[in-house]
Amino acid sequence: MTSNYKKNKKLLNAKQVGSIFFVTPNPNRGIGLEEEIKDYHIICSQKTDLVDCLKNEKISILCLDDDNIKSSGKLLESKKVLDYIKKQSKQKTANIITFKPSPKIHKICKDNGFRYLGNDWRLNRKLEDKVEFVDITNRLKIPNAKSRIIKIEDQERFKDKFNFKNKNKYVIQLPRGYSGNSTFLIENKNDLEKIVEKYENRIVKFSKYIEGDAYTLNVCVGNFGIVVSQLIYQITGLTLFNKNQLGTSGNDYVYSERLSSIEKKRIFNYTKKIGKYMAQLGYQGIFGLDLIIDKNDVNLIEINPRFVGSIPAFTKLQLQNQEVSFLFLHLSEFLGLNVDSELLLEDLSYEKWNKQNIFSFSQLVLRNTKDVPIKIVEPMVSGVYKFDQDKLILKNKTYNFKNLNDKEVLVQCLKKNSIVSPDTEYANIQFGYGIIEHNHIKKEYKKIVETILNNIQLK
Repeated sequence: MTSNYKKNKKLLNAKQVGSIFFVTPNPNRGIGLEEEIKDYHIICSQKTDLVDCLKNEKISILCLDDDNIKSSGKLLESKKVLDYIKKQSKQKTANIITFKPSPKIHKICKDNGFRYLGNDWRLNRKLEDKVEFVDITNRLKIPNAKSRIIKIEDQERFKDKFNFKNKNKYVIQLPRGYSGNSTFLIENKNDLEKIVEKYENRIVKFSKYIEGDAYTLNVCVGNFGIVVSQLIYQITGLTLFNKNQLGTSGNDYVYSERLSSIEKKRIFNYTKKIGKYMAQLGYQGIFGLDLIIDKNDVNLIEINPRFVGSIPAFTKLQLQNQEVSFLFLHLSEFLGLNVDSELLLEDLSYEKWNKQNIFSFSQLVLRNTKDVPIKIVEPMVSGVYKFDQDKLILKNKTYNFKNLNDKEVLVQCLKKNSIVSPDTEYANIQFGYGIIEHNHIKKEYKKIVETILNNIQLK
């Protein structure tokens, strides 16, 4: 994108904009523009090293240090949080950001006169529904792995839809979920029986399994048009980090360079179609789009109509490259600010998109892979580590991955004695380079990851 970010960022620091509060249990989700906006606050419930790092950098942050608060809605309704927001906003309209909208957040904002910088929760639920997505792609004539909407009936009637000969596999998705916990790979009759028993009479998305690479895109929609990020490879199938077989475990920005121009052109055009459709429904700001690529065949899988997990790191990467960040555009759209659209016009074309710089970055997300909560007995200090002679040496206590060298990683981890629910993140590892080769972690980086896993003791 353009290098004229400074010209536009003054808009967010204008006095009439008011205070901006990112409300999130995990403080990692709230970073991105904290150094760019003067009146920016992070409100969280989880106490991590990041909280102390931000305080040391003079970033405004309120942490309740309460692991029992696991949703932004519950966090926002806290009296301590409401008092903090009202005090810091100094009788001006407070601006609230959350990872995704909900009825509770909508009501709290309305009751307290806050401005919510996000879409209506009803629109979010309509668009994130994986069953609804089948209708959307069919209407727009976009490939979707030949997905169908079906009802899970008793096994005798349901099994006719499956043919496990020639090692055929299928995928069933519930309407909603996260981290792959609502997506099921059906490889045999036993898998089928479990689904029928647990989800009988549910309406689901049904498709044949595609042996391909998973990618995601960050997209932002507004009066400025539709801007599309580079393709980001989704790291999947690593059950060491995510117990859900088709769940993501992180991403690699470098790996997308291997795609052909044919694949890229299709992806760009499909994304524009989805973006225009969402804009017609009244959607604004950031969303994510997941897809599978197999033998030049591009299939869209789902929309994530909200902030996605990659946005904090992606925002930092854009700022390092002096780009107009998607997060800036998102906030500007909901605040009604007039972004200098002339700076973006060149970025809306396929030619410009295809020539954009590929960020040298990758990330692994470590989640609780058990079916019960776990406890962090011994965490790692968050910061940049150098891997030397099979040991990790802490170089700097920080949350910034800027200028990571080879064999250096940024580790972020929850505090000691934190209770982590199933499928929930407890740590992440960030690299200033690509770590994936032929769909696997490169040998030289696998040892680093193993050492980190051994250093974080769980119970």
